[in-house]
Amino acid sequence: MIPVAVHELPCRADVRTVGTMDGMPRRIEPSTDRTAAARMLGCAPDEVGYCPRCQGLTRRYGRGAQIICTACRAAEEAGRAASGAG
Repeated sequence: MIPVAVHELPCRADVRTVGTMDGMPRRIEPSTDRTAAARMLGCAPDEVGYCPRCQGLTRRYGRGAQIICTACRAAEEAGRAASGAG
């Protein structure tokens, strides 16, 4: 078997979030292996870093970086929607 770098494996480039059945993104625990987190985020392992808000893993570096993780952004949007509704 020929060794292949994880970021060269076929995956959907548009996969950027790790969601749950209810559709809400969930935090990637910092104890998660960087290679596994990179596969979930659709990026190379060296692009994975910590979210400054929750310390979960996110695509922190490189092209298409998302400094704030999708779980924190979803919580922020939910808060905005709730405060704007009343």
